[in-house]
Amino acid sequence: MPDRGASAAGTYTDGRTARRHSVRATIGVDGLLIESGDGAVAEAWPFDDLRLVDEAYAGRPFRLKRSAGEARLTVADSAFLDRLRPHAGRLSRKDLRGANLKVRAAGWIGATAAVLAGFWFLLPLAAGPVASWVPLSWEEGLGRTVQRQALALMAANSRLCTGSSGQLAFARLVRRLSATKPSRYRFRVTVVDNGTVNAFAAPGGYIVVFRGLIDNSADADGLAGVMAHEMGHVIERHGMENLVKALGLSFVMSALIGDTSGFAGIATDMAQNLATSKFSRDAEREADRIAVEMLNRANISGRGFHAFFQMVVRETGQEDKSIGRYFASHPATRGRAQFVETHTTGTRPAMSDSEWQAVRRMCDR
Repeated sequence: MPDRGASAAGTYTDGRTARRHSVRATIGVDGLLIESGDGAVAEAWPFDDLRLVDEAYAGRPFRLKRSAGEARLTVADSAFLDRLRPHAGRLSRKDLRGANLKVRAAGWIGATAAVLAGFWFLLPLAAGPVASWVPLSWEEGLGRTVQRQALALMAANSRLCTGSSGQLAFARLVRRLSATKPSRYRFRVTVVDNGTVNAFAAPGGYIVVFRGLIDNSADADGLAGVMAHEMGHVIERHGMENLVKALGLSFVMSALIGDTSGFAGIATDMAQNLATSKFSRDAEREADRIAVEMLNRANISGRGFHAFFQMVVRETGQEDKSIGRYFASHPATRGRAQFVETHTTGTRPAMSDSEWQAVRRMCDR
């Protein structure tokens, strides 16, 4: 075939770690050859074994996998898919050429264009109610995948912090906070050895904290405030609302029919949103309100949380760009700092001195 030997640059992940490899994908005699310049990746995927992870769009990157296994190949050049297609007929099963989504949902074929157009227009306004009826099992499955994808985007090659004493201290803090506001979520916290001041909450109760956030917290009370704030976003499903607004009808259809086959594509979009999007002012105020409520009910002092706000307001936009990463998506204002100072009533520390030191050392090698 004339396209044999054609190649394109791509990114490879093995599905077991967050590391991404820059590779070259080449159409070979019997399959797709995937190689990295450093020799870390050298694989041959048979043509009959190739599958599209999710729908492909003209002019946008596409992702490939094998029929079994967690490895993924992302190729930015959509034209390469056209060259690959004649060799790998099974790709057409999940291929979508052009920009029109083929929604495969039985029972919805008879919907008229007018109804669909109205639904599409009104969907962002109904994002909250739509997010609220997503099944917990569906949300947790999505959250696990989003967490992995987001770490690959924001903290590639960063290792997880596994100090056992620090993990126990974190677990006790999360239990103390979550006991003040029962919800359907079981919160799981992962700490990453990365100096960026950042934290994010994925759907289903998955929270990731970067070492830089711990390093820049004067005490455990400030960290507890940020944790309670992120838990508030989860409880109120703000991340899910953003996802509904961003993905629209394709997300709703997948949720309605319980189709989890598109998790990878949805998770990729959401991971990118976590890295770049902002919560609305209303969402931030709501998360602040829940955080203050949690701190008060747990009798945790709000002074550290207020001090953290003041530090970020002071530093954001100045020389330390790492400080701005967290509040790029969670904008800090003096009004928010004042709200925390005015409404917190707790008097006890979030952790003992030994627990706080264990948390600060949990990334030590």
